[in-house]
Amino acid sequence: MVIPLNSEPVSPNISDSERSPLQIWLALLSVGLGLTMFTLDSATVNIALPTITRAFDTHLAITQWVIISYLIVFTVIIFSVARLGNIFGRQKLFQAGLILFTISSLLCGLAPGIGWLIGFRVLQGCGAVLIVGLGMTIITELFAHTSQYGLALSLAAVTLSIGSVLGPAIGGLLVTLGDWRAIFLVNLPIGIIAILLFAWCVPPSQNSRHHQEKFDGLGVILLTLVMVNLVLAISEAQKQSFHSAIALILLIIAIIGLIVLVLIESRNSQPIIDLSLFRNRTLSINLLTMIVVYIVMASRLLIYPFFLELVLRYPIEQVGMLMITLPISNAIIAPISRRFADRFGTHRLIPIGLMLLLLGCILTSTFSTQLTSLGYVLRDIIMGAGLAMWRSPNNVATMSIAPHNKISVVSGLLNESSLIGQTLGTALAASLLVTFIVSVVNLPYTTPLASIPLPAFVFAMQRTFLILAVFVGIMLVVNVLLQMGNRE
Repeated sequence: MVIPLNSEPVSPNISDSERSPLQIWLALLSVGLGLTMFTLDSATVNIALPTITRAFDTHLAITQWVIISYLIVFTVIIFSVARLGNIFGRQKLFQAGLILFTISSLLCGLAPGIGWLIGFRVLQGCGAVLIVGLGMTIITELFAHTSQYGLALSLAAVTLSIGSVLGPAIGGLLVTLGDWRAIFLVNLPIGIIAILLFAWCVPPSQNSRHHQEKFDGLGVILLTLVMVNLVLAISEAQKQSFHSAIALILLIIAIIGLIVLVLIESRNSQPIIDLSLFRNRTLSINLLTMIVVYIVMASRLLIYPFFLELVLRYPIEQVGMLMITLPISNAIIAPISRRFADRFGTHRLIPIGLMLLLLGCILTSTFSTQLTSLGYVLRDIIMGAGLAMWRSPNNVATMSIAPHNKISVVSGLLNESSLIGQTLGTALAASLLVTFIVSVVNLPYTTPLASIPLPAFVFAMQRTFLILAVFVGIMLVVNVLLQMGNRE
């Protein structure tokens, strides 16, 4: 998951006399622990999804909501977190996020049924979005006027990277040592320490801008309506194919909601989404490309663990180790990509990254029951290289065309696009997988994946990634045409 970082300048409002140097660094540790909980949780839940599906004797159409419910909360709230922090106080909301995330993690770990788990994941998402949306801002508030500001940001970035890279392996180990509940219960000691440290080290800030800020509650409700109905429409297609009348009705409701959202937000002085930015063709295409790429990434995260565990029969700890291939390759190649972008220009790197992602999808469509670990790793490295070669240049190109007074808004749009891609990608991957499975075997869509004949699962996975390859190919062509048009 992309980590939304608030790039809006923040003036420190906690006086130096209120905290000692030790408290400053312990405050950084508490924020870092909160961000670590988030990154680990985001990376481990997908690994445990096959185990959760078996534990509750359910099917993918239901268990996918363990992921989707969490992502929808992020998608609809993340834009409003900074504004809510200005209204109610960033420190208070961040601490509330730590408490809510920790308590909801306990509830998730004790969930007696899949419905309860999905509901508790909504609460966990509410806590996580406060932690992520305000964490970097609080670090800026604490360190901006000190000589250690750069070091503090670097340490926070390292914490995020370590959690993202090692999360799948840690998740596999936790499920092996305990069961799926362990991936949630491990947050308890981390959360308690973070809460106590934060309460001691970070006094509440005195915000002077609350009277200027307005919370766009109607915009949040409409965005929620759009996302929930869109995802429900895609999920409903698993039951009666993509020609389902119910799916069509839900899709129409989502479209109407989107139209109403656009009309209202265009007249709002403080909208959750600044629609005027979409008049820039390059920015719009870059954001659309972000959505498509993260549809692919979400599909990988959802389907790969099932394939590795159910088809190749790997133990869960080995699944976790194999799933870190992409984040490791991405972490290694991303700095190289940034240097190449500075030297040769982002317009050259973006198509190369998309071509590698396209190749990665095509190679994934060749997965079979005879796939070796080496074959898997080589294919996943290509996918990770494509993500690394595309993401940084795409972000740089998008931010470079942002109006100076809209930099934080455009940064938020990049993160929002990735979240939309992950949310839609999870639902779309599940729907395509089930649709292709039932097209070759006469089984109800509610059949657990563990009971699906292996050739049917492999066929469905291959066809799913071929369709994703088409999506990436279309965006590759669109980006090449955009670059050609910009040079004319």
